[in-house]
Amino acid sequence: MAQTDQLRKNMFIMYNNEPYFFTEAEFYSPGKGSAFTRVKMRNLNTGRIIPFTFKSGEKVEELEVNFSTMQYLYSDDANMIFMDGTTYDQFTLAKSIGESFLPFMKEGSDYIVIMYNDILISIKFPPQVTLEITETGPAVRGNTANNAMKDAILETGHKILVPLFIDVGDKIKIDPVNNTYQGRSNE
Repeated sequence: MAQTDQLRKNMFIMYNNEPYFFTEAEFYSPGKGSAFTRVKMRNLNTGRIIPFTFKSGEKVEELEVNFSTMQYLYSDDANMIFMDGTTYDQFTLAKSIGESFLPFMKEGSDYIVIMYNDILISIKFPPQVTLEITETGPAVRGNTANNAMKDAILETGHKILVPLFIDVGDKIKIDPVNNTYQGRSNE
């Protein structure tokens, strides 16, 4: 059990019989009144993010989670399917939980997943991914205005804006949270 002043970002808890992950947590101790912690927590079953305030003295159950590497196989209408490379067991993750990262995920690639009681509850996606450009238009001559960008299609089929000098076959680094180009990759 964790107390209010011990709550922190990236913590996993069980609240109202549902697993949650803190995306933000800030402890407040005002001059008058009791202390509290404001959090934004993501429900790991539904993917919804909700704001919540824990009052001083409240206790929450901290989850014992395991991190493991699994291969992403495919996704269907409702789920993302992963496979454990050692046991070949397949696990499903609700598409609503990992949907924001799906445009940057390659089938057959390994990702770090989060397990609780042998159930896949979330994915720990890297802050930056490297993908190859499969389609893009040529740079337009004379279009050298500051930060001129053009559309490009990644190997996953996702569209992103890239600088004019990027060509087909180039590998680029992408911030998946903001869907933005970060630079060329040396890989």
